[in-house]
Amino acid sequence: MTHPTPITAGPPRTPGADAPAGADVVLYTTSINSRIAVQTLATLRNFAEQQGWTVTHEAYDLAPLHIPARQRTGWRTVERLLATGEAGGLVVPAEHEVATTPAEQRELREWLLSLPAFAAYPHAGHHETLPPVTEASGGPEAVLTVPVDREWSRSYAMAPASLRQLRDHARMFLMLLGWPGDIATAIEVLSRLAHNAVVHAQPDDKAPARMAVRLAVTEDDALVIDVQDPRPDVPLSDAARDGEKGRGLKYARLLGARLSCFMSEDARFKTVRAQLLPGEVSL
Repeated sequence: MTHPTPITAGPPRTPGADAPAGADVVLYTTSINSRIAVQTLATLRNFAEQQGWTVTHEAYDLAPLHIPARQRTGWRTVERLLATGEAGGLVVPAEHEVATTPAEQRELREWLLSLPAFAAYPHAGHHETLPPVTEASGGPEAVLTVPVDREWSRSYAMAPASLRQLRDHARMFLMLLGWPGDIATAIEVLSRLAHNAVVHAQPDDKAPARMAVRLAVTEDDALVIDVQDPRPDVPLSDAARDGEKGRGLKYARLLGARLSCFMSEDARFKTVRAQLLPGEVSL
């Protein structure tokens, strides 16, 4: 049986695009919470089945990311399955769950090539640069360029009923993305931005509309939260930021978020962005 090369960082492409249909794969993740680990495996299983792969084994470790992979019982099982050919591919949320440093990542890729076996990272995304952002306040950091390491995105109906579902999804995918910051704070900031879109950015004709939500972790572990709505004519004003028109965005700032706003190239959509650092919040 011929195996493709590992899927690693590179040009944008669908994870697993080079893998053969019907490939036998093993799923793996690590978490400090068993419920999150089980949910992650279910998400990975769904992804693998969509690619036409056969899931033969699943494994997880209850260990933080700083514990080396080879000190984890579950990962040692995965290594054995790949080395013996019992599985021809590995599906893990992102490469950093197994190899956290550039040297470890190079070693992992070389090892997979030597077997040979492939790896797919459905939540890793590709390195890219987000478009320049103009701060609504016109402050000293008017332009922000963010190198993205991994990301997740989804659209939701612009309705109050979507907010709870959005929070549940965000909680799970922030764990999958491995953001080291305070997840509760991030979810609260996202909720404020999404609620603001639902309340203030509805189309004039009252037609059903959707908002696009994106969570992106940068190379320096900052979290970028984007909420895009179809009302570019309703900008993020200084009054809104300062809490003079509702308290949502002001509260997001108090939680440590740096807020900005920009329009899409075709001027059809507006994106409100919050950037959070992984350190503690100081109120």
